[in-house]
Amino acid sequence: MPDKAVKPDSELVVLLRKGGMEAFDLLFERYAGRLYRFSFSLLKTREDSEEVVQETFFRIWEKRAGISDDKSFQSYLFTIAYHVIVDQARKRLKERKFEEFLVREATKNYTESHLEIEYNDLKSKIEQVIDKLPGQRRIIYNLSRNVGLSHKEIADKLNISPKTVENQINLALKQLKKFLRENNLTVLLFIHLFL
Repeated sequence: MPDKAVKPDSELVVLLRKGGMEAFDLLFERYAGRLYRFSFSLLKTREDSEEVVQETFFRIWEKRAGISDDKSFQSYLFTIAYHVIVDQARKRLKERKFEEFLVREATKNYTESHLEIEYNDLKSKIEQVIDKLPGQRRIIYNLSRNVGLSHKEIADKLNISPKTVENQINLALKQLKKFLRENNLTVLLFIHLFL
């Protein structure tokens, strides 16, 4: 049928109610893009928006026998989509709450004194690495990280260029990162800093 692309929604709905796959496909082609943009404007993720489009048309197919051809199909479609979006948002909220629950449960296993012992152990190991830095690098690192001086203040104090200060701090940080990586302590450091 050559005029199939211009059939009004009401005619397509009549065919859809009878199980017409071609009518379903035409309605999908007509509204999927708009539905995706609508979903994306609310959910802000491609994956969730695609899921809304699929779920909405799945529900349209399931409820096809009860769709009215004398009411706006577009309004009906977007009402279903809205409910799917609300369900999706609730699902994501539950998942976030579950993730938060898992983090709480995981950190419950560590008592504060246990965390303090691990933190002190980590701090001690880092101090050992810092103590092994070459003389000037160690001094620059301590003035920067422990005393809180700026690169310029350190440069003035030690009578060197700010670029030298920056280079020495970068080398010290590389050495620390290497130590943490080699001893699998980056995860432990992350836990102490962020959990």
